[in-house]
Amino acid sequence: MKHTIVLAASLLCTSFAQAAEPVKIGITTILSGPMADRGQQEQYGAQLALDRINQAGGVLGRPVEAFYADNACKPDVGVPATKRLLDEVHVPVIIGALCTPVTHAIMPVMQQAKVPLVIATSAGQDFVDASGPGGNDFAFKTIPSEVDIMRGLVRWLKSKDIKSIGVVADDGEFQHANAIAVVKAAKDAGINVTADETIPKDTKEFAAIFDKLKGGSPAELVAILGPSTAGFFKAYETSSWKVPVTGRFDLAGALAAVSQTFRDAGGMSELTGVAVFTTASDKPEVQDFVTSYKARYGIVPTQRSFFVFEATYLVVDAIKRAGSDQPAAIEQALKTTTMPSRLGGSYAPDDHNHAQTPLQILGLRDGKPAVIAIE
Repeated sequence: MKHTIVLAASLLCTSFAQAAEPVKIGITTILSGPMADRGQQEQYGAQLALDRINQAGGVLGRPVEAFYADNACKPDVGVPATKRLLDEVHVPVIIGALCTPVTHAIMPVMQQAKVPLVIATSAGQDFVDASGPGGNDFAFKTIPSEVDIMRGLVRWLKSKDIKSIGVVADDGEFQHANAIAVVKAAKDAGINVTADETIPKDTKEFAAIFDKLKGGSPAELVAILGPSTAGFFKAYETSSWKVPVTGRFDLAGALAAVSQTFRDAGGMSELTGVAVFTTASDKPEVQDFVTSYKARYGIVPTQRSFFVFEATYLVVDAIKRAGSDQPAAIEQALKTTTMPSRLGGSYAPDDHNHAQTPLQILGLRDGKPAVIAIE
């Protein structure tokens, strides 16, 4: 398969002089293979931002253009694709790479080239730990990590005076990382962890897992689920266990898994969860993004769409404040940014070049997911 760099066609303001050299932004994401829809979500978010930026006059009196490199979620594809953005297109900054192994693989490439990398959707705490002074000074992470997320969830549980939790997670890298993070955050906060269970892949019967979880009598159950969401909540209904459930999973999927009778009886009334982004947010700035995205593309945006949308604004803001589209100037401007997020808070980086955006605690209102708290 041939992987090429694709120039995104933007709607450029007619006020731009035809001779104006565009400001270039590189974006590497997944544009082929079974996860290409995820990369498309990022592309859509970036393009929505670029269209708005260019309609408002661009930056430095020039239009802004994005150059996309398909990494196919494969390091052996992603590294050469990134080098083409650097060596052939000469982009002064790159947003990427969505796929965790590719992000890891391109970080040293970016560091050697001394070109900033904005990690907008690879969530791992290891990216935070490896970035900033003393590490990779050219890596900037904008999406919360699993450590950020689980600390936020535990703060909220602590505010409810929850003294014990049981933890259960699917057998996957993402779920394992979150389970480790919530167990540590809970212990650090003085919350007793009564169980830490893993759901084996392709589990069909959950009775034994529920028996183990029940044994510790936790005040709240923290579930970190992916493929087993439907099966888990069907088993939750049949278990007759009344413990409240929170964590990281698809709330709508959990609701759909149980019977209407169970929902009507209040069986899911205390269901909650934590999210880095949700279309259920009532913030006007978020709803403006959601409405514009749906009108433009006919689909609902994801957190990937949102964080790349904001990362595009962050990069352009850095170029504007630097008064330059040179990599060194952009790097320094990213280090001093205080650009606000539509979620609240700002993208001001910490000592590891990592921003802290607010987390949304979701609950149910009128039977639908809604933001009930911000952490």
